[in-house]
Amino acid sequence: MLPLYDKKIIKGDIPWVVVSLIFSNVFLFFIFLSYPNLSFFFFSLENIWNGMLFTIFTSLFIHVNFFHLIFNMWFLWVFGYNLEMKMGHFKFLIFYLVCGICGALLFGLSSESNLIGASGAISGLLGGYLILFPKNKIKSLFPPIYLPAVIYVFVWFVFQLFSIGQIDSSVAYFSHIGGFIAGILLAKKI
Repeated sequence: MLPLYDKKIIKGDIPWVVVSLIFSNVFLFFIFLSYPNLSFFFFSLENIWNGMLFTIFTSLFIHVNFFHLIFNMWFLWVFGYNLEMKMGHFKFLIFYLVCGICGALLFGLSSESNLIGASGAISGLLGGYLILFPKNKIKSLFPPIYLPAVIYVFVWFVFQLFSIGQIDSSVAYFSHIGGFIAGILLAKKI
């Protein structure tokens, strides 16, 4: 299910962190297209053990292809807007990064593969949305209906759980789950 928008938007300031994250991800995507060895920036526990701690952050800004980038940035816009307005700019940025880190760590514990993409952080946004905006109506593209956020996020999460273990899947479902759980726990504290 692809979310189109939330029917209820919190009016307020411009979501500067969301806009900055989208701009940064798109900008870095095009910069990294010409970079010959991106694996230097990928997250893995091996890289962490080898002192490359920065990869837990750099991996959040690298996407495997244009569709990976677009879907992550679209979810960031749809779910990040209200979260940033509710949390404030700085808390939202910390929330986003911590969810991304937690997603990466759970992925690292479940796989020896490299990880790239903002999916753990984006999944954390859905966890936060579940806690802070459960009754908001999310318009989905397919099916073209409004769903309460609690139902939309529940269906999304069940899909993540049932997708674990797919043969030849390049999707980091454990990163999604780790970010989602972190989003739920952190949103309760904010």
